[in-house]
Amino acid sequence: RDVERSRGLGDVYKRQIVMVLLIGVLSCRTNRVDSYEMKVFNEIFDNLVEEMGALDRFEIPPPPIPFFDNNNPMAYDTVRYEQKITEIERENMKMKDTTFVIAVFDTLFTCCNLNLDVEYIGKQLIEPDYTEALNSMNKQSIQSRPLDLSEIENRKRFILKYTSEFPEGFKIWERENYNFLFSGILRMSRIYFDKEKRVGLFYCSYACGRLCGEETIICIRKINKKWIIEKVVELGVS
Repeated sequence: RDVERSRGLGDVYKRQIVMVLLIGVLSCRTNRVDSYEMKVFNEIFDNLVEEMGALDRFEIPPPPIPFFDNNNPMAYDTVRYEQKITEIERENMKMKDTTFVIAVFDTLFTCCNLNLDVEYIGKQLIEPDYTEALNSMNKQSIQSRPLDLSEIENRKRFILKYTSEFPEGFKIWERENYNFLFSGILRMSRIYFDKEKRVGLFYCSYACGRLCGEETIICIRKINKKWIIEKVVELGVS
């Protein structure tokens, strides 16, 4: 009986060891997927910041509003408009070599609860390669994950900080309280790949002020072993 009991205990220990090893393997797979996702973010991050306008401290104003007489446009204040354009271009030249600080959300969130207009997004994606990635945006199995900014290599033109390091609410826009040039707030979702990892989609938004910003779907593709931003689908601009 003692021998049988010891054999039984031995089998239990073996099963426990196997379970521990399986969990370890699955954890390694998860880490590899996550590290690959951050590798992709690294490759496209410079272009992403440019696409979202995070380095454009000054914006070109909209065209001047015409004067109306009986609902007929009479004239534009073009002189003042041209002066404003000149001022902005002059300031932009001064900012050319300036280092910006971008606040980045601490989490790469999922898109399943964003109520995205998938039909509209699909119509903007001419290439059928993105269909699989688009459909995966509704998968509950893909979970949010904390963003480790240390995994994104340092850039010369900007510094990344977590939004949690900034004041909450509208106080974040009180730029006069900072001793650096605050650009705005960047939010990114998880990347949704196709099975072959040839293309990917993710949600991205950038806010440059209280009533200034845009939200997009970023379409990326792997070409010659390097990821690039192929297309940007605009969802909203303010």
